[in-house]
Formats: sequence, C-alpha cells, structure tokens
Amino acid sequence: MTQLLTPEVRAALGSTHTYVAPEPLSRASIRYFALAIGADPQRWRDEAPPTLICETAQLTGRAVPDRNSYLGHTWELPLPVPCAMFRGGNDYRFERPARFDDVITTTWTLADATERVDRAGGALLLVNAEARYSAGDELLATNTETMIFRPIEPAAADAGDEHADATPPADGERSRDPAGETAEVAAGKRPQDSAADGATATAEPAADHADGATPLPRQRLTPGRSLRPLHRHIALADIVAYGAATWDWHRLHYDEAHARRLGAPAPLVDGQMLGALLAECVLRAAGPGARLVRLSYRNRAPVRAGETVGCAGTIATSDDAGFSVDLSVSVGEQLVVAPAFAQLAWTSN
Repeated sequence: MTQLLTPEVRAALGSTHTYVAPEPLSRASIRYFALAIGADPQRWRDEAPPTLICETAQLTGRAVPDRNSYLGHTWELPLPVPCAMFRGGNDYRFERPARFDDVITTTWTLADATERVDRAGGALLLVNAEARYSAGDELLATNTETMIFRPIEPAAADAGDEHADATPPADGERSRDPAGETAEVAAGKRPQDSAADGATATAEPAADHADGATPLPRQRLTPGRSLRPLHRHIALADIVAYGAATWDWHRLHYDEAHARRLGAPAPLVDGQMLGALLAECVLRAAGPGARLVRLSYRNRAPVRAGETVGCAGTIATSDDAGFSVDLSVSVGEQLVVAPAFAQLAWTSN
C-alpha cells in the first residue's frame, strides 16, 4: 500500500495562505447567492447568508483559474502519487454576519493529517485545514475543512482530474463513505453524539407552514420537534447557478466527460451547496429572530445532477440563549450528509 503521509507532507503542515479580497462582498453577490440556494433575497440584502463567505472563491482575488477551471484556494501537497481530493466535511463557526461592504481577508492554515485505509485496503490521507475570515480587526467566521486524498488511476491522473466534492461512485452505483468504518471525517462532531451515523430521530410531526418558509413560533422550537424538511431538485442548471454565485467553475460540476473520467455517471453537486441548504432549512424555521452560530456536517456520498435532496432536522436542545438541531441530507432513502449539527442564537425576544 502506498504511504501518503510522507516526511514531505508532514513538513507542509502548518503552512498558511492569506488572501485579501480585491473588492467588498457586495449586495449583488449576496443576492445572487440567496437566489442560487432558494433563499429569500429580500431577507438577505445588507447581510450575507451565513455560509456564503465559507463557500465563495470571490475572496481569493485570483484572476487565473487552475487546470480544473477552479479559482478557489487549493493545497498543492507534495504527495508521492497523483491523488483525487474530495471533501469529507466542514465545521463553520460564525462570529458576526458578513456585510455587503466588508472587504474580507481569509487565512488558511494546513492543520493536521492522518493516514487511514478504506474498506478495500487502499490508502487514504485525511487532512484538516482551517480558515479564518475577517473584516478589518473583526473576526467574521472560521471554517475547519476535512479533505480526503486518495490515489487515482493513471488514466484519470493523466486527464488532470485532481479534485472532487465527494467519492465518485463506481459502476454507476452510489458509493459509501470512502473511508468506510476506519475513518472519522466528521469535523466538529459533538462529543455527546453517541448514536451511530445515519440514525434517524423519531419526533412529533413538522409544523404545517407552507414549504417551511414561515418561521415557527419560538415556543414551538422545543427538543424533539422535527423541522419541515427542505426539498430541492438540483438540476444541472442549478449546479451551474450555484457555481457562478460562488465563483466556482470546477469542471466536475458541469462537464459530464470530466465527471465520467472520475468514475461519476454525471456532474456532481458541490458538497458545500448541501451545507448552504442545511443552513437555509434551519433559518427558515427560526426566522429573523435567530442567527446561525455553528454548522457542522459530514459528506457521506455524492449527489448527482438531476437528483432531489431532502434536508431534515430535529430540535436537539433549546433554552433562553438559542437552540440546536440535528440534521441530515438524503436522496431518497440514501443518507448523503450525516451527521450534521447546527447551533442558533436568539437575537431578539
């Protein structure tokens, strides 16, 4: 088995990259992102939906995309063999909402790396990176991102296919967690969460507000209550719209031939889009009287263009300060994001 965590890779740990956005975030960027994730653009005008700054490549200021047409931050690790990279999960923490006039500085740090094996005995390298987003002297948010590197076949390596957002399915079938039972890639999973991944909660029926858009009264956001699921059919046009809203033109999300070279039967949904939909699901339930302070989620399987996702949530805790929600995303009966967790804080009585 190929060793991926080499001395050269260990030496890269602790590396940092800092980007200063060349312009303010802007109301146009906020409005476009809100439309791309199905949020109400009238709610998000001066302030951005919380996950936007963690997802957009606008903040790097790069003018030339890489060979995959990607403008965002990437780590050029000195791996001993060509590898595919895909997202294992993200843990976002939000200090204050980003505003349209913020000029945002992003600092990425390569934090740590662990070598694991998949079910077939193949090598995997799990890498955690941390990002800090600030405006002036104010910290806006942090993001701990888990990336998984896996050796790829020579044909795919020759094609230049280096990055993916989830494990490409083999032979047209949806794949499982790439690390199987040997890897824990749930960045930020709460220590008290002892239930097995993929377990679903039994709770009282969701509220009957239409499409989940009408907030629940605060007194009804109590432990055990299910939020109305957010369902979203994600066509190729929706993937392209989200990519444009986040300045992410990676070919995996729209180029079918490129996706097939990675073993996927169709372009794949950006894994971070599912995080944005989870945030929208809980914020619809909470309404403008609460703000998202943390969102942690683990990507388990890819979502293909043309599939419908369902975001579900159950209130876990609730008190005078706010409430927390256990979340998941499914395609049919298949969990594609789990576990996931959100914490919200009340901003008004």
